[in-house]
Amino acid sequence: MKKIAVIIFLTFILIGSIIGGGYYWYKKQNTPPQTVAYKSIEEVDRDIARLEPLDKAGRISWQNKYLLSVAYLQKGRVADAVKGLEEVTKLKPNFYKTYESLGMAYYRLDEIEKAVSTWETAVKMSPDAAHLNEILARAKQRIEIKRRIETLEQEVKQEQVNWQKKLELAMLYLTMKRAADAKTLLEDVLKIKKDDADVYDSVAQAYAMSGDFEKAIAAEKKALKLKPG
Repeated sequence: MKKIAVIIFLTFILIGSIIGGGYYWYKKQNTPPQTVAYKSIEEVDRDIARLEPLDKAGRISWQNKYLLSVAYLQKGRVADAVKGLEEVTKLKPNFYKTYESLGMAYYRLDEIEKAVSTWETAVKMSPDAAHLNEILARAKQRIEIKRRIETLEQEVKQEQVNWQKKLELAMLYLTMKRAADAKTLLEDVLKIKKDDADVYDSVAQAYAMSGDFEKAIAAEKKALKLKPG
């Protein structure tokens, strides 16, 4: 009887250890990584130095791979961030913050369509991602601007545009921070509309964006003189 009792006791211990170990493994695999708020670039560098060797050795958890990718993004190593975050979506496809960070990485690479699609996945996945809706709206607007630019550029190449469309294209260039392209178009517009205050406003904005503040001030003064009243 004692032997049977010992066997039963050991069996319970074994079952308990298996269950406990399984729970620990499950918890380890499913615990989300801690949110990181970097205060300095030195903190970013420390995380990269700590986690990169684990990644190269193939001994990194999905949580740490996510953290490494976020550190890459903070460091400006956007391509490395994209590669890492895409891998995390395969390892842990239901962690919405991966899609949030991946969308930002795509956005910084100017892959706006991918950014929108990825952020939409995050929003569908978790109500905690609702703050992305405002960013999504801006990104979708950016897509529309890019499409309009492509249309107008094609018309300009075919010489099918009037000065109003050239001005529109120049303004869209300014929206996309393409000051040099905007200035080239605005110079053409000024040949036709020498006394238009709105054109000089745009010229001033283009010069200011490119850092030529003296010319920007001169153009704005011209605009003020031309404005009625």
